[in-house]
Amino acid sequence: MGELLLCSHGLASVPYYVESIALNVYSLEELCYFLKENIDLIEPSFMDRELAGWVETELHMPDLAKSLYEKIQGGARLSEFIEVLVSGCSYCSREELEKMQQALTDFENKSETECRKIRADRLLLKKRYDAAISEYTRLLNSAEVRGILSGNVYHNLGTAYAGLFFFEEAAASYAKAFERNQNPLSKQQQKIALQLAKGAIPRSKAKEAETDMTPELLERWKEAYLKSCR
Repeated sequence: MGELLLCSHGLASVPYYVESIALNVYSLEELCYFLKENIDLIEPSFMDRELAGWVETELHMPDLAKSLYEKIQGGARLSEFIEVLVSGCSYCSREELEKMQQALTDFENKSETECRKIRADRLLLKKRYDAAISEYTRLLNSAEVRGILSGNVYHNLGTAYAGLFFFEEAAASYAKAFERNQNPLSKQQQKIALQLAKGAIPRSKAKEAETDMTPELLERWKEAYLKSCR
C-alpha cells in the first residue's frame, strides 16, 4: 500500500477481503488506512456481520466486535459504524475521523443514484480516473439516469478518459454528452479531444511546442485541458 504501518494488535491469520477494491487486509490499522484513503468508495453494505466477526475471531478484539454488532443490530448509520471501527485503534487522528464521517454523512438521505454521482465526481476531482470511470459507467447503466443528467454524466466520463489520455474514448463520451445536454462545453471538448486523439497540438499550445518537449510540458498541457473540461 506504499506506507509502513505500526500495528498495535496482532495480524490476522485470515485476511478480511474488501470487495470494493479487491483488497485483503490483515490488521485494524491496515483497514483504517484503507478507509481513510478510500472513504468515497464505502457503501452501506460495508457494515455487515462478517466484518464484525473477523474483528472478533481474527483480531481477537471482542469488545470492539460487540460494539460493531450493536451498531448493526440497532440500524446505526454507516458514519456511526465507521466511527466505532476506526476508534478501535490510534491510526487515524480525530480530525481524519471527522473528515471521513462528514464524507459519509453527505451520502445520507439520498438515493442510490445521487450517492453514485457524488462518489464518482469526488473520484474525478481526486484524479482517480479508473475508479471514476467505473462509477460513471455504473451510473449510465441505471434507468434513473437519463436526459440532461445522463449528458452531464457522459461529460464527466469524458473528462475521466481524458485524464488517462484516452482521447478517442473522451471524444465519444463528449459527443454522447452533447446529444443529451446540448451543452456547448461538451461539444467544444469533443472537438479538442478529437484533435488530441489525432496527435494534433491545441492551437493555443503551438508556440510552446517550438521548445523541447518535456514530460513537465506535457503535464501542463494535460492539466490545462482537464481544467477546461470542467
